[in-house]
Amino acid sequence: MQNESEPTTPRREFLGQMAVSAIALASTACAGSAANPQTAATPAALPAQPRARPQVQQTWDDSWSARLTAAKHKAVFDMPEVQDPEAIDHAAIWLEGLHAALGAAPGDAQAAIIIRHAAVVAAFNDAMWSKYEIGKLRKVKDDATGKWAVRNPFASPAPPKPGDRPARQRSADRPGDTLDWFAEYGHTLLACNVATLGMSSIIAKKYNGQMSAVYDELKANLIPGVILQPSGIYALHRAQEAGCTFSS
Repeated sequence: MQNESEPTTPRREFLGQMAVSAIALASTACAGSAANPQTAATPAALPAQPRARPQVQQTWDDSWSARLTAAKHKAVFDMPEVQDPEAIDHAAIWLEGLHAALGAAPGDAQAAIIIRHAAVVAAFNDAMWSKYEIGKLRKVKDDATGKWAVRNPFASPAPPKPGDRPARQRSADRPGDTLDWFAEYGHTLLACNVATLGMSSIIAKKYNGQMSAVYDELKANLIPGVILQPSGIYALHRAQEAGCTFSS
């Protein structure tokens, strides 16, 4: 995939959107208490709580950590920026190195990829990329078309064009460079819920929608194999607790 810099949406703006989304969902949860004048917050008090974290999901899937613990070799790869998605390539190179240097079989190694911060859009399927023009929003171009991506180029290979060479046959011992390969062969893909809230806020603002509805839609349209976690930072450290090596 081909990426371009995004000067109009810097890191600080994205963090601000995540804080705004947290406050918005938290205020919905607090609507019942607002009827009590003794406990209701005044509008002026709301900006003083930028780090509020709503409990939008009560349970989280932690089964992946047991799979990591059971692997002979395990490593976690951090993917925070959509403009610099090296985590996928680094995970593939690590697996290839294990096979070349140690003769490690596919079942001997487990890679975990943490999809968080601005890169969380890589966790959403083609339908979301098309509907919400995520390629244009995040300045990601599709190598196959040279235009803003209307499909998720991190999720799966581009459809073949007339005259293309046949695609290399997929197998467990030949790592691919898209997330669907890692999901297909039992590796771990984890997405950040905090960043998903932030994207919900950005999209809702752009399309004049309800943030809670967009959030539910994004959760329902994660690419196969992705497991939503409370935050990407939580997932990164939980993977290390399970024995993963990590290098930033």
